Amino acid sequence: MLRTPSQQEEIQQLFVLRRRRQILLAIPLVPIFIAVLVIRDQADAAVFGVPSEIWGPAFLVLAIGALLFSLWNWRCPACGKYLGKAISPRFCAKCGVALQPDR
Repeated sequence: MLRTPSQQEEIQQLFVLRRRRQILLAIPLVPIFIAVLVIRDQADAAVFGVPSEIWGPAFLVLAIGALLFSLWNWRCPACGKYLGKAISPRFCAKCGVALQPDR
């Protein structure tokens, strides 16, 4: 499908926004994931006064929420299909629209 330059620019701006949200989601999740792995092995561990029995299920809820958000957010702005695992695709694999300007 042919798009006008303004439509293509809007698609690329929407992709930048979606990519930024994905990165902002990952930044706090990585240290939290590492912390959960560390306290998981210590049965008596408490972080900020909260026992480890609470942190595990809380992290599970957080991880499921992050997954659901990613499935909602990480879609092509043009066709709405899932963009896959790559964090910086140049084109949508489903519809072929350019997600980033040519370098």
